[in-house]
Amino acid sequence: MTLSRHAAAPALIALALASATLTSGVFATAAWADTGKTVPATKVFPFLEAFLKVPANERSRMRVSYSLRQGGKPPAGVKATLIEAGGARTPLPIDAAGRFERTPTLAQLQAKAQVTLDAPPETKFGIAMDLDPTLKPAMEYETRDLVATVTETNAAIRKAAGPMAMIAPTMTGIAFAKAESGVAVFPNGASQPLPVVEGMPYYRPEQFKGAVKVRLGRMPASVGFYDKKK
Repeated sequence: MTLSRHAAAPALIALALASATLTSGVFATAAWADTGKTVPATKVFPFLEAFLKVPANERSRMRVSYSLRQGGKPPAGVKATLIEAGGARTPLPIDAAGRFERTPTLAQLQAKAQVTLDAPPETKFGIAMDLDPTLKPAMEYETRDLVATVTETNAAIRKAAGPMAMIAPTMTGIAFAKAESGVAVFPNGASQPLPVVEGMPYYRPEQFKGAVKVRLGRMPASVGFYDKKK
């Protein structure tokens, strides 16, 4: 699948780990086995501190989320708690899909907050990071909104990556999962089919210069970033 939540996020995790001077390969998840103990929040939520340092108005078109994984699947019945330096404890709810419904604030991350997981000491967990546009599923989009989403997201990623911006992932378009088909519409009413991969049409501004709208064949199940060059 070419939605960037499965392609770009590992690269962002690697950037976060590298910037923290940790040794890591490029993995789909960041993993640890310190359950039963406290774990630095920055280890559970890689890249989040760098992302939150970008001004809110410059990252409003994208969101980063995190999911807990055990053996590649959402764990059942695990509870997470954020513990601040002063001892304050804040529950971090986890939904049925393993996604954290709340994440630490920038201030909490910078204050070296810790995360504890209610699980047996021998349990090993991983963290999956998702990068998504804030666009909602719809049958039609103004291309100016799609272009702005791609452009602003790439700028935010580069700013968050700092000195490593040269190797940061680049979003090239927007993908519409399970929409099956779509067209780019031009000012004169002419249209051009969108490319489709496994039932997922995608729009790349570079490929459809001058288009003003995107119309889809079906309501997309979700909207994600596309990060390929074709």
